[in-house]
Amino acid sequence: MIVNQQFTGRFVNRDRELGYLNSRHESGKPEFIIIYGRRRIGKTRLITEFLHGKAGIYFLPAEYSESENIMMLQRQMGDFLGEDSFIKMRIGGFEELFDEFFRWYRGEERIVFAIDEFPYLIKLNRGIPSFFQRIWDLNLSKRNVMLILSGSDIGMMETEVLGYKSPLYGRRSGQWRLDKLNFEHLADFFPKYTTDELIRVYGCMDSIPEYILKFSPDLDLWENLRTNFLSKGSFLYEEADILLREEFREPRNYMFILKTIAEGSRKLSEIANATGIDKGALSRYLHNLRRVGIVDSELPATVAGKSKRSLYKIKDNYFKFYFRFVLPNKNNIEAEIDITPKIEKEYDQYLGFVFEELVRDLIIRRRLDIGFLPDDCGAWWYRGDEIDIVATGADTDGARQLFIGEVKWSNLSRHDVTRILDDLHRKSDLIRWHNDARREYYGIIAKRIEDKETLRSGGVYAFDLGDILKP
Repeated sequence: MIVNQQFTGRFVNRDRELGYLNSRHESGKPEFIIIYGRRRIGKTRLITEFLHGKAGIYFLPAEYSESENIMMLQRQMGDFLGEDSFIKMRIGGFEELFDEFFRWYRGEERIVFAIDEFPYLIKLNRGIPSFFQRIWDLNLSKRNVMLILSGSDIGMMETEVLGYKSPLYGRRSGQWRLDKLNFEHLADFFPKYTTDELIRVYGCMDSIPEYILKFSPDLDLWENLRTNFLSKGSFLYEEADILLREEFREPRNYMFILKTIAEGSRKLSEIANATGIDKGALSRYLHNLRRVGIVDSELPATVAGKSKRSLYKIKDNYFKFYFRFVLPNKNNIEAEIDITPKIEKEYDQYLGFVFEELVRDLIIRRRLDIGFLPDDCGAWWYRGDEIDIVATGADTDGARQLFIGEVKWSNLSRHDVTRILDDLHRKSDLIRWHNDARREYYGIIAKRIEDKETLRSGGVYAFDLGDILKP
């Protein structure tokens, strides 16, 4: 029997995660699993999908009081047991609640206890990790159970649950940080969309499950944007503000930092000058933004360790779109002025950067074959020269491999290709990486490439949108 709430919408691309949870469920021993990840990523849906057909209790705490949460969980346990008398008992705490449950339970099947948003309980009582340490050590670890603690507050999950100073440290038998979906699974949600259209969707919402489900597959991108993003009161219109308020104590500072990066300040010193935030505090803010996956820092490919050449970028496409198109146009949106024509004019230029990062992701995940298995892939820059894609690796014989590629969100003629390849060969001489002992590969990735097969037969790795979603 499962006690949980009902969820609607498609459940896509969580086979690995479900396989992991099912393998732990079938292990034949007590299991204590931690699941965490940023908000809207699909943790609750994963857990409830896993619980389907299993004996278990799903519990989502409320931010009321500890006693109220104890009563709520007690009611769910009573429903599970089918005993009204259990619900009427006076219970003094979580430890007593679990003790009483197993005094009443007479079954032999494995039970799953899934507590979602566990940090809610910790915020109400900092002693909760200690209580659950005792619950696990003295009770659940001796029974045929699987305990799942899940949370969206990544900082609290890493310190209060996973951290070595936590009373729960060393108790877990496994953990899984849930990430967003892969780009190619957008096609499962939008079967009528072309690859071009899928990339346009990806550019404004990334591949966050909760956001994807807001868009209708029967409407085009612009109508979806008007309905779900660019109108006051719509879910995605206020989502950035809500997430920052939920995740951080000083949301205004985080908003200011993201706005500054979106406007082109990418060095630490530039962001500090633009925001007026002390570099020490700014580094902490940026660390927190990186931790939840909104921001990332990057060095030129082939450069290792710390470097003054490090640049910050907004990693999450939803936030990237929000700070590029929504925040600067809030007055117009509030006044019910349709800004989609303005976005349409600028969107292809914006997608150029989105497409570059998508291609890097596809290469590192080996969805695009570049002639070898890459260890790393990123952008490269030095003084006035830039290369969109530089991937490095080693062949089976130990030889160093270097892939150098250009990404264009446009259609390329043979003349365009010749010009790009000549420029890539020139720039390759500037890359100081195993110069005397490396094999070089060259590639071009674009929306469409004229005479693509001829280029390939000549040794150039040429990919267009027709290659992006190939199995």
